[in-house]
Amino acid sequence: MKSWNGKQIDPRYFILLFLFTFVLTGQLFLDFFQKWDAFFAAIGTAMAVEFVLSGLIHKSWKFPLSALISGMGISLILSSFLIWPYVLASVLAISAKYMFRLGGRHVFNPNNVAVVCVLFFLPQYVVSTPKQWTNDIQVMILMLVLGAIAAWSANRLDTVAAFVASFSVFAWMRHIWADEPIYYSMGPMMGASFQLFVFFMLTDPKTTPSSPYARVWIAVCIAGVDALLRVYGVTNSLFYAAFIITVLIGIPYRWYMTRERTLPSA
Repeated sequence: MKSWNGKQIDPRYFILLFLFTFVLTGQLFLDFFQKWDAFFAAIGTAMAVEFVLSGLIHKSWKFPLSALISGMGISLILSSFLIWPYVLASVLAISAKYMFRLGGRHVFNPNNVAVVCVLFFLPQYVVSTPKQWTNDIQVMILMLVLGAIAAWSANRLDTVAAFVASFSVFAWMRHIWADEPIYYSMGPMMGASFQLFVFFMLTDPKTTPSSPYARVWIAVCIAGVDALLRVYGVTNSLFYAAFIITVLIGIPYRWYMTRERTLPSA
């Protein structure tokens, strides 16, 4: 957590600024086909579910800031002509925080597990950020700057750097060995979906390791699985790669670290 004039600043406020800038850009300048009703359905559902579950389980009735961020992320990552997929994804995201826990914390990034579920089981109703996003360089630079500030505030710039570097290396390898056009293999890095994933999902302080070394290696592994999925033509590979690595590496690592902390010292 960063400080300003001696006061601690919650990094979630920087993430909120990053996401809300995405929302305003899409609604005011890019003419998104999903309008404010999808946005309010996602954040309203997420906040309501978080407020109720937190109150019932933890007896804590406070403003659900994390749920506001989760709902906002869902409204940006998913696209549908219907409203109920946003509601369902928000319910799944918040519920997963309370269902899957280890060492006192949730093990899955809430948005990642929700997005993976709806994209995998309901592809006829929902997709992930279709070509409504422009690749205008000014928009992308703004998002990169805000995203970097959000990652810095959460002490996760190392994770971002490791993932972007690894993604670039694997993209170049696909270009050389799989004959992918270089603009096709490198192009996703200029897309909004990539930036939302890197600066929002990948840097979640609650579900990423506290060890910089572990964070870097997990980021490299996610980039590697993503590259493999792309070779086989799997869409939404970023989200699936993060989910797979969480199951195969993230959860065992969390279990091991929790066990180490609880074992009595010799």
